[in-house]
Amino acid sequence: MSILEEQIKKLAKLILDSRNIVALTGAGMSTESGIADFRSPGTGLWEKVDPYEYASIDSYIAHPTKNLEFMLETGKAIFSARPNKGHKALTKLQKLGKLKGVLTQNIDRLHHKAKTKNIVEFHGNVMEAKCLQCGEVFPITNMVNQVLQGRSPSCNVCKGMLKPNAIFFGEPLESQVLQAADEIIAGCNLLIVLGSSLVVYPVAFYPQKALSLGAKIAIINIQETDMDSLAEVVIHEKIGDIFPKIVSIVEEKIENNIKR
Repeated sequence: MSILEEQIKKLAKLILDSRNIVALTGAGMSTESGIADFRSPGTGLWEKVDPYEYASIDSYIAHPTKNLEFMLETGKAIFSARPNKGHKALTKLQKLGKLKGVLTQNIDRLHHKAKTKNIVEFHGNVMEAKCLQCGEVFPITNMVNQVLQGRSPSCNVCKGMLKPNAIFFGEPLESQVLQAADEIIAGCNLLIVLGSSLVVYPVAFYPQKALSLGAKIAIINIQETDMDSLAEVVIHEKIGDIFPKIVSIVEEKIENNIKR
C-alpha cells in the first residue's frame, strides 16, 4: 500500500470516528472550478496586480470606475464557475451526517451552489452588493447592470455607493462572522483543511484554535503549510482527486454498518 493510500484510509477512519466535523476551505478548493487564486507563487492574481491599487477600500472609493472595470473582468470566471468534485464531496459528507459546517475564505459562493449548509464566509462574497452608507444588501446583478449602463453603482434605498459584498483590503472582518465561526469551531473534534495555505489571519488561527479545544486536524493542500507538522493527516494532492475517494470510503462503511 502506498503512503497516499494509507493517508486516504487514515482520514476516512478519522471522519468515521468523529462526531462533529468542520471543513475550512481556501482558494485551492476553487481553483479546480477554474477560479484563479490570489497568492500562489508565480500564478497568483496579486503577483500580477497591486492588491492595494485594485482591491483596497480606499482605492475603490477614490477610483470606483477603474476598480469596477478590473473587478468585472476578473469576476467573469467566478460568475460562470460551477462546484467541482471537492465541493460536491463536502455536501455528500454533510448528508451522511458527518459535516457540521464550513468555514471558507472563498468569495465565490460555490459551497452554496453545491447545496452545502451552515457556511461561514470570512471574506464575504461577490454575488451580492452592499451599500457603504446604509448597509443594505442587493444581488450583485443590480450593481453590474448599473456599471454596464455607464452609471456609478448606487443604493436603491439611500443612493449611497455600492461595492461588492466582499472584504476589501483595509476593511475588518465582520464581528458577527467571527462569532459564527467561533460557535462552529467550539464543538468541533475534527477540522479538515481543504485548499488553504493558512497564511492569512485571522482565518489561519482556526486550526490552532481547534487544536487548543482538543480537536484533530487534517490537511489536503497542494503546497505545504505551517500546520502540517501538527496534523494527523497531510495530503499534498488536488482536492477533487482525493477527497471524493475519502468520502466514498466513509459512505460505504456507514452503509455497511446500517445493513448490519
